[in-house]
Amino acid sequence: MNPVPRTVVRYALLIVTAAVLQKALFSQLRIDGAVPDALLVLAVAAGVVSGTERGATVGFCSGLALDLMVTTPFGLGAVCYLAAGALAGALETAMVRSARWLTMVIAALSAVFGVGMFALLGTLLGQAQMLGRHLLVVMAVVAVSTAVLVLPFARACRWADKDADRLRPALR
Repeated sequence: MNPVPRTVVRYALLIVTAAVLQKALFSQLRIDGAVPDALLVLAVAAGVVSGTERGATVGFCSGLALDLMVTTPFGLGAVCYLAAGALAGALETAMVRSARWLTMVIAALSAVFGVGMFALLGTLLGQAQMLGRHLLVVMAVVAVSTAVLVLPFARACRWADKDADRLRPALR
């Protein structure tokens, strides 16, 4: 039987840490009723650091952690964060040369996509209050907070991935 790879354990620790940060700290940082989303930032950072597949995987697991903490339909966060992490990975790997500011823009766009998808799918699943003017405030707060937090979260994702495929950066 194979032991659990260190990368899986490290990402599990990051997801638990992000969930605790979300519940204990970020939920208190309200700006016009909107809060930053640590789990979404983690999904986007994983995509930026390790590509589409890792972003999708970490996004799915982060979304499941979110689904355990909110009263929206179960699986909604998992699907939306999967898409946001995969989009961040695809956009980052498509760049020939990446700069920090470009990484921050990619992270903000991916987060806005994830929040928009969450609201749209939530509305389709019977949560009619998700679409409205307040959605723009939520998108703005999440975009700015994701752009600010993606670099430290990316550093944590590099730590989690340090034992993973060492040729991945050469293939990007």
